[in-house]
Amino acid sequence: MIVFALVLSLWGNLQPGPHAVGVRQTDHFDSSRPFRTARTLDGRPRTGERARPIRVTVWYPAQASTATPMTFADYARGEEAGIFGLIRPFATLDEAQRAKLLALSGRAVRDAKPANGKFPLILYSLGSPSPVYATAEYLASHGYVVVQAPRLGASAGFPQDGGDALDLETKLRDMDFVINVMRDFAPADLGNMGTIGFSAGGRWALAAAMKYPDVHAVVSLDSVMLFNDPTTAAWRTMPHFNLDAVRAPILHLQRADFAKRDDLAMWDKLRYADRTYAVFDEPSLVHWDFQSLGHASALVGARGDAAPKIADAFHAWNRETLAFLDANLKGGTYKPTSGKRTAALPAPISLAEFMNGLAEDSADTAIAAYRAEWKSRGEPPVAEPVVNLAGYNLLFGGRAAEGLQLLALNTEAWPSSSNTWDSLADAYVAIGDRAKALELTKKANALLAEEKSLTPERRAAIQGSIDAKLKQLQ
Repeated sequence: MIVFALVLSLWGNLQPGPHAVGVRQTDHFDSSRPFRTARTLDGRPRTGERARPIRVTVWYPAQASTATPMTFADYARGEEAGIFGLIRPFATLDEAQRAKLLALSGRAVRDAKPANGKFPLILYSLGSPSPVYATAEYLASHGYVVVQAPRLGASAGFPQDGGDALDLETKLRDMDFVINVMRDFAPADLGNMGTIGFSAGGRWALAAAMKYPDVHAVVSLDSVMLFNDPTTAAWRTMPHFNLDAVRAPILHLQRADFAKRDDLAMWDKLRYADRTYAVFDEPSLVHWDFQSLGHASALVGARGDAAPKIADAFHAWNRETLAFLDANLKGGTYKPTSGKRTAALPAPISLAEFMNGLAEDSADTAIAAYRAEWKSRGEPPVAEPVVNLAGYNLLFGGRAAEGLQLLALNTEAWPSSSNTWDSLADAYVAIGDRAKALELTKKANALLAEEKSLTPERRAAIQGSIDAKLKQLQ
């Protein structure tokens, strides 16, 4: 009964779902990325493991167990000094309050047997388990697998947040690694994922939606996701960065202090995502109140008269997160309790969808989708060079007739381009229709003389192709 009371104190008024909760940690190494150099500064060979270490923590729906649940101390083992020294809500804790905090119990049982079935996978922004575990347990009890890995710098000794493209790329590759690890965890449904980003994790959560089409929901908890700062400037230079690629609904829950720094133009550009933006304007809230730690600090007496308001916020953002994930990962309709919701515009076909259609279906199917999209948006949906290369791949990959169809489509879309007609002439050469090939080559030659935007190098390359065919065909 004592443990049960502590559980209720930690979760407050959050109601557990139908599942018991398990938690497990496994240690891995990413051998594709060295974490320590081969030699020390004085030139001696370095011994021991040098690959990047990644500790994966997973919370999951579990079968009922009589084992003792995890405590805050269990989650924070080895991290207490950093938590008490660096995280503002804990910097002023006295010894009695620290003892109460460490004794707070959760609901998860270490290495409990997983429940039967598949459950949506939630990628929780990188970090330590102790700041987030109440939320992770809460979601797991409601039928989610929640996974997290530590925030590490680019190599041993680097800061956890470098604030540059190298740091962002490092964190995103860590996320890639975690997803691959989760392929071996049977309860995790990798075809139905959501992301939760706290603080700097907001960028990683949104980036995951840009990169992975199986991310179907994004939650931002008091995050820097929309900040227009040097780190975002670095982010925008990265190959994956594409706001139009985000099709997953987004829930952005922000304190008023952070909301002042949001670039709402960036929010508006997420036009193909259903977006909900809600601001918590209670002045007593601090950044860490959007993690389990904030509520824990209030429970042990460190937040004074603000404790009830902190508890209210804790309950509100957890419940909103669950409702949002349930609607978007399990079906149903999401009705925000506060904030402004902006409906997504109809999303165009993505480049990947078009190319997958060519590879796995037929040119007819892909071309039909292209034409429908073209008619809908009023402009060709796929760039000329991409279609051109795809046409050549089909042409010389055993699908010559389909390659000709695709290259012909490109001439319709870009009728003033000498390159599209020159490429279609190549297709007719490939199928043996020399007369048609000559006709189209001459057309390409005439158009080339009129094109003004080509670089000298590009013009020379097209002219060389045309001249070679004229010599061959005349």
